[in-house]
Amino acid sequence: MKKVNKTATREDVAKAAGVSVASVSRAVNNSGYVKKEVKEKILDVARSLGYNPNPIALSLQSRKTKQLILYQNEITAPYNIQFFNGATRVAYKRGYSIFLDIHCDFEKIKSHLVDGVMFSLDVLAETYINSVGANYLLPVVVATNDASLAFARPVHNVIIDNPKVVNMAIDYLMSKGHRRIGMVIPERGRHSAIRYQLWKTRMEQEAQNFRGKMSIQELVVRAEIGDTDNVLAKRVDPPLIMQPSDDNFANYSSFNIGKRAAHKYLEGHSPATALLCFNDDIAYGFMSVLKDNNVRVPEDISIMGIDGIYLREWFDKKVTTVSIEVENLGAVAADVMIDILEGNKPKYMNWTTPKLLEGDTVRDVN
Repeated sequence: MKKVNKTATREDVAKAAGVSVASVSRAVNNSGYVKKEVKEKILDVARSLGYNPNPIALSLQSRKTKQLILYQNEITAPYNIQFFNGATRVAYKRGYSIFLDIHCDFEKIKSHLVDGVMFSLDVLAETYINSVGANYLLPVVVATNDASLAFARPVHNVIIDNPKVVNMAIDYLMSKGHRRIGMVIPERGRHSAIRYQLWKTRMEQEAQNFRGKMSIQELVVRAEIGDTDNVLAKRVDPPLIMQPSDDNFANYSSFNIGKRAAHKYLEGHSPATALLCFNDDIAYGFMSVLKDNNVRVPEDISIMGIDGIYLREWFDKKVTTVSIEVENLGAVAADVMIDILEGNKPKYMNWTTPKLLEGDTVRDVN
């Protein structure tokens, strides 16, 4: 064996191994057929010579960069942080990297060296697929709340099972003796409409068996959405939702939606004994206003959330929630994408399983 040479070339490896340059390329790029024993010999020689092929050159030869891009238009949401964390862990284990793009300037993807595109928000995916992605046919994986959503071209989905999520929450609250179960939702937005409709259908069924009078609409608390709260609305213009640099992230939109909902709740006369919030962020915003107004949780009103965000571990009251396993959502999305790239033919519809996380915000009234 020759002395290690950091500037060794494929030609040097081919000569030392007694094979063609083409065989070296196939072996180090893992593309094309090379006999197992020949490939092992080539790789041993390459290591001994210190042959380190240029990654950009390799990507151009193999048409694979082992790099993915994840688009997210909001960087302070725990949901997005956990999704990215789950995706990057899987990607790392499988030899891939993920770049996070929060500006969502989809035209720039033409200049990126990536093999696939991922989205943790389906409305962003729609915008991409209906514009640049219509002709720029990189594989796409989307995390979505809506199993019925049809894109302009087939994409692989990782689906949050909202029927299970909402019914699991209601089942839990009913097991604690609650019958007048309200819901706190943003006033508009596709995702809020999905969860609201599921809640409404279930509560209409429960109302038929309720001994007293129960008005479904009196149980709903609708939160107004401000100009910067489009993370939950079907609007992605402007796509980037960042906080002003001087507000110390105090104006996080979902938290503020919950605060505005709480003020509406306090102004009204809701008969609810428990409230299911659209997500945990809204639940915590809601509870912060209740605390300021001396309304006790869970003694005066029980609160549940949805998502299972990691921040619940840091609050004085740990919200009871239905976790959609956000990190697992990101992990499944990355696994599906890498399976596509490696020819493993994953399913187009990939469902995730929620689980209940008990906390301190639901009172047992049995």
